[in-house]
Amino acid sequence: MQKFIKHFVREAPGVWTCIEPADLLLPQGRVQVTAGTRFTAGFKFMGVELARLLEEQYERDRQQGGGLSPDQM
Repeated sequence: MQKFIKHFVREAPGVWTCIEPADLLLPQGRVQVTAGTRFTAGFKFMGVELARLLEEQYERDRQQGGGLSPDQM
């Protein structure tokens, strides 16, 4: 998930936009996202709430002291 989040920009809490193609392998299956796709809290994409997963990773990264560039915050 750490590498996956780097393909997104956080516009606001719970709002994420994909800035380059991204793939994520989850227990539910493979999720492929194209650049320009926007996710908001509560919306499920291929059965997965990506905005929630991205927010959770964002918070983990923030608590660990970063890892995200300013444009991803």
